[in-house]
Amino acid sequence: MVKAKRWVALATTALVVLAGGYFWLRGSEQPPLAFEKTAPPTAPDYARPQDWLAFPGRNGFERSAPMGDIPIREEDAVADVFFIHPTTYLKNDVWNVPIDAHTRYGVPVLLNQASAFNGCCRIYAPHYRQATLQALNDSRAAVDLAFGDVERAFRWYMAHENHGRPFILASHSQGSAHAVRLLQQDILGTPMQHQLIAAYVIGAFVPSDFTTLGLPVCDRANETGCIVSWNTTQVGRRGAERLIHETYYWWRGAWRSSGLPAAVCVNPLSWRREGTAPASANLGSETLLDTVDDQSPAMPVVLQAATPALTGAVCDQGLLAVDVPLFKRGYGGMLRTVYGSFHVLDYGMFYENIRQNALQRTQAWQQMVAN
Repeated sequence: MVKAKRWVALATTALVVLAGGYFWLRGSEQPPLAFEKTAPPTAPDYARPQDWLAFPGRNGFERSAPMGDIPIREEDAVADVFFIHPTTYLKNDVWNVPIDAHTRYGVPVLLNQASAFNGCCRIYAPHYRQATLQALNDSRAAVDLAFGDVERAFRWYMAHENHGRPFILASHSQGSAHAVRLLQQDILGTPMQHQLIAAYVIGAFVPSDFTTLGLPVCDRANETGCIVSWNTTQVGRRGAERLIHETYYWWRGAWRSSGLPAAVCVNPLSWRREGTAPASANLGSETLLDTVDDQSPAMPVVLQAATPALTGAVCDQGLLAVDVPLFKRGYGGMLRTVYGSFHVLDYGMFYENIRQNALQRTQAWQQMVAN
């Protein structure tokens, strides 16, 4: 028993050292020139469907679903999803990434995140010149450039594809930082706000002060015109806390990094802001499929059957705490081992709950309009 405990301790230490070395190597990369001296990549043209990561009619990876789930026919969908993808490029050799750069996580993001909305909606997900991980920390200008693409894509979608349809805004990580700004600059206080079914702004800091701008935080499963967010961490560990305490965010026309209000946390197992939800409320989890990349042939696939009752969840001081066994296959990785963070599984861990809820809120929006 003593030897076994000693082996586990040594293995854990080795993992920490290896993970630290990995992130040090990533952090040691940097663009050859300052942002101001670097020519930006070619801007996407959103009139071209190929400049979108997901676009209706292409029948791509976003149309995938787990066994037992059936995507809605796009021609039957009454609503759309505008999905802003997270960082999918893990190097730091540029400030902003060309939209045709080879990435490891473009396809997994469609399979594990965007596809959760194909039970209710058509899915639009723009390519954009995403900021690299280093740029997210060191260059507001690079982040502004990335947001400019997202904003142009959204405006193009509204002008050419929306036709007055209700829509869901969904995002993750870097995409959620852009969504926070997009809500303020292009949606709230405009006629578009009345078309907003809900905003799923996941895996980033979302200030609870959105209520002061007329966007309430959701507190019921069928509430519409509201916002949800969460950042997932292992119970008893606060590694994901830097996402809600050590961050820049756009607020009322400027970047801010101090005086942060409380972060929004809505429990995706109950869709309430308070209280604990048991594992029995978890309808099914999906792991991140990181073995496929953006060079794979684009076509729907049948995902593995979702795992029910993986974990319960509770909002705890701005983070969503879950309890997943340490060696649960598919739910490990360096972020979890070193920091206790399930950032890459913010969607997948609650996949079926998100899928069901997006449909529920869409139906609630339809009923509200009908009445």
